[in-house]
Amino acid sequence: MDTKKRLFIIDDDESVLTVLKEYFDHCGQTVFPFRDLPDLEKELKEKEPHAILLDIVLPSISGVEILKKIKNIKPRIPVIMMTGFSKDEGRIESLRKGAYTVLTKPFENLEEVYHVVNNAMDHYIESLKTAELARRVEETQRVEKINIQEIDFLKSLQHMIGEAEDPAFVLKNAYALLKSFLNFEYFGVLLTYGNEVNIQIYPKVASNRKLAEVITNILLQRMSQGAVNVKIASHEGDYQSVIVELSTTNTVYGFAGLFRSDPFQAQEETVFSKFCSHISVTLEKIRLFQEIKILSIHDGLTGIFNHTHIVNKLNEEIERAKRYHSDLSVILFDLDDFKEVNDTYGHLAGDFVLQRVAELFSKKLRTIDIVGRYGGEEFLVILPETDLERAYVVGERLRTGVEQEDFIHEKHPIKLTVSGGIGLYQQGHIANDLIKIADNNLYKAKREGKNRLHYD
Repeated sequence: MDTKKRLFIIDDDESVLTVLKEYFDHCGQTVFPFRDLPDLEKELKEKEPHAILLDIVLPSISGVEILKKIKNIKPRIPVIMMTGFSKDEGRIESLRKGAYTVLTKPFENLEEVYHVVNNAMDHYIESLKTAELARRVEETQRVEKINIQEIDFLKSLQHMIGEAEDPAFVLKNAYALLKSFLNFEYFGVLLTYGNEVNIQIYPKVASNRKLAEVITNILLQRMSQGAVNVKIASHEGDYQSVIVELSTTNTVYGFAGLFRSDPFQAQEETVFSKFCSHISVTLEKIRLFQEIKILSIHDGLTGIFNHTHIVNKLNEEIERAKRYHSDLSVILFDLDDFKEVNDTYGHLAGDFVLQRVAELFSKKLRTIDIVGRYGGEEFLVILPETDLERAYVVGERLRTGVEQEDFIHEKHPIKLTVSGGIGLYQQGHIANDLIKIADNNLYKAKREGKNRLHYD
């Protein structure tokens, strides 16, 4: 299979297919053009594209229906929709069904199309790498030769932990399981999180401060000096320890130790070391679950919530407003003349601006407020417990913040403004109703001269 990035283009317009194929070929990508709907399951499996350009309007079947079929076969693959209509129900429907974004034809700048497609491919490739890493972890665990005692430990560990996302919960249950297999008095663990260190000791020794200090020091010594077996002393007598690194192939999570008065035998150390490898794999799973969760709900460029998740959050807030009869407002922002930023300073500058706007919005909002990238250069802000007047105040704070910000990219100052449309929740509204109201008001703000907010 070709190692280059692979792109499917599905469009019944022969001229569009020809132009896009030639351009992406020139950019070094492998292109598969289709005028008619191919056997999607067969073609996706055989050619494994990294992204799909798909026209919304096709003669025999709508592009939205094709999008649904693609997502059923490969849910994570980015599908970029194309349409010749600037205002089209198909645009919103496409995003609702999982489209990566929607591009308007005819294209004014093929470089912009390439930039969108290439970014989508990069995000998809990264998600594939994460999935492959998860698969390798599972495969390593499956083929590992473990004895009956290890199998019992592993089964019990998985049964008690399930899909836990809290390492402390894993360690607490691991301690209870280890007591069934090994003789020791204390189980101590040091976990590292970047520059932070977290130490847990089981059973709890809060009433014995001296013992807690001794165990803490021995774990810190293992981390700094690499000592494997160390004799430690407390005011109650001498303690022996065996310390094992908690690590997988590429990551060190910390160190675990057993402590008791009598020396540990070599066989006990071997068993503890093997058990720690399973604890490490469980910690690795937690990390992978967290990474996958972050990838699934956050926009790859700005780091804020992506389209799908921000709409899900809006649905949650609507249910809350309905239940407690509380106010709820949304603001749909759009960067004014964003295309000029890309055309004048390049797409890297455009990416920089989107990132900075996301940061500004996040910093200026309350803890309960929610912001996400709705699509392209559009941002959706959800304001719980907020009526129209207060939403306008918040919106003005965000709008003026962008207007007053000096965006400096590669020493080039960039001035930018945003326009916004506000929508107020009324009983009976669903998420699409509220977004449509905000979108209509955004359109009026643009028509009235931009760099302003509008609400009815």
